[in-house]
Amino acid sequence: MGIRHGRLYKDKDVGHITDIRDMLYRTCDVHKDNVAFLAKDKRGEWQDIKYSKLLEDVKALGTALMDLGLKGKKVALIGENRYDWSVSYLATICGVGVIVPLDSELKEYEIENCLRSADVSAVIYSDKLDGKMQGIKQKFPDIAQYITMEKGSIAGETTKTGSDKGELSVEQLIQRGKKLIEQGDTSYEDVEINREALAALLFTSGTSANSKAVMLSHKNIAFDVEQMTRQVRFTALDRFFSVLPIHHSFAGTCDFLMPLYKGASVAYAGLRGLVDGSLQKVKPTVMLCVPEIVETLYKEIWKGIGKEGKADTVKKMIKLTNVLGKPGMYLKKKLFAAVHENFGGRLRLLISGAGPLNPEAAEGLRDLGLDAIQGYGATEASPVISVNRPGVAYKDASLGLPLPETEMDIYNPDDTGLRRNYN
Repeated sequence: MGIRHGRLYKDKDVGHITDIRDMLYRTCDVHKDNVAFLAKDKRGEWQDIKYSKLLEDVKALGTALMDLGLKGKKVALIGENRYDWSVSYLATICGVGVIVPLDSELKEYEIENCLRSADVSAVIYSDKLDGKMQGIKQKFPDIAQYITMEKGSIAGETTKTGSDKGELSVEQLIQRGKKLIEQGDTSYEDVEINREALAALLFTSGTSANSKAVMLSHKNIAFDVEQMTRQVRFTALDRFFSVLPIHHSFAGTCDFLMPLYKGASVAYAGLRGLVDGSLQKVKPTVMLCVPEIVETLYKEIWKGIGKEGKADTVKKMIKLTNVLGKPGMYLKKKLFAAVHENFGGRLRLLISGAGPLNPEAAEGLRDLGLDAIQGYGATEASPVISVNRPGVAYKDASLGLPLPETEMDIYNPDDTGLRRNYN
C-alpha cells in the first residue's frame, strides 16, 4: 500500500513471470499509464516516457530489426545509460535474438575481441563512440548492420539521422517498424520465446585479464528479477536513480529490469546526476551504488554537518531516535530533513554491490533515517545471490540472506565457517 496524489494506492503485481518478454508485455499492460523512464532531452530537461510508449517502441524496433534479417542473430549494444539503450536491449532479447551488452569504456581492441568472440551480426552504438567505431567498422566489414543511437530521440524527437553515414538510427528503425506493423507485419509478435535458450551474452573480466562471455537464458534472468523483489520490497511508486552502467549484470538486473517488473520508474542520471541537481529534480526513492559511492556520500553528509557546527546535536538526536526502534526511523526523516533534501527528499534505500560495504557507513546512514544494504552476486547467477533485507533481517557486515529458492554453500570453510584458504 502507498499514497499517490493524497489517495490510498494499492500496488499491482504482475506475479510470476516465465521470461523477459512475458514480463515486459504484462507490466506494460498493468502499468501502461505509469512512467517507465525519465530521460533528458537535448535541452537537458527531464522527459517522462510511459510504459505504453515503451512497449510500442520495443515492438516497432523489434519488427524493424527482424526486417533487416537479424532474427536469431547476436546484436551487440554499446553506449551510456539512456532510453535508446533500454529499447534496443528489450527489442532484441524479447524476440529478435541474443543481446550482447558491452562496456562503452572498453578500449577499441577490447571491443574488437568481444565482437569477434560473440560473432555478432549487428552493433547498436551511441553516437559518442563514433571515434572508436570508425576503426572497428574497417576491421569488421562482414557485420551486417551498424545502428546509431541518435541524440534527441529519447523523447520521440527527430534530429539528424545516420543516413549521411550510410547507417540507420534507432529512431529511424522505430518509425520503420511502426509502418511495417501498420501494413500487417506480425513477425515480431509471432516469435515464441524459448526460456531455456541463450538470450544474453555478458562479458566479465572476473579474475583474468581477458573478458569472458557469460551465457544467460530468459529463465536465468527472469528468476533473479522475480526473487530479488521477494527479498526486498519495491512497488510501482518507486523511482530508481540510475548512476551505474547498465551493461553490467548488477545494474542491468536491479536498476533496469527489476523496476520494470514492478511498474516503477527509472531516471537515467549517470554519476554526474549526483552533483548536478538531478537528485532534487527527480526525487528518487531507490539508488544502486558501489561501496565507494555510499561511503563517500556518508562522509560528505558528516562533513556538511560539521561545517554547520551541528555534529553534537545530531549525535544526541541519533541516540534518542535509536532508542525508539522502528518508529524512530520515521522521526529521523523529520529531524534530519535537511540531509534527506540533499537526495531529493524521498530516497529510502541505497543498495550497494560489487564489493564489501563498510559497515560503519551502512549503520551511520541508518542512524540518519536512510537504509543502506549490501548483497552478493555473480554475473553467472544473473547476478544476485544474496542480499540483506532492510528493517527485517540485516547485518551490516554481512552479504545477507540467499534469495528465495536459492541455495548457497561455502566451499572448504575454516573453523569460523568462512573459506580463507584460496590456494
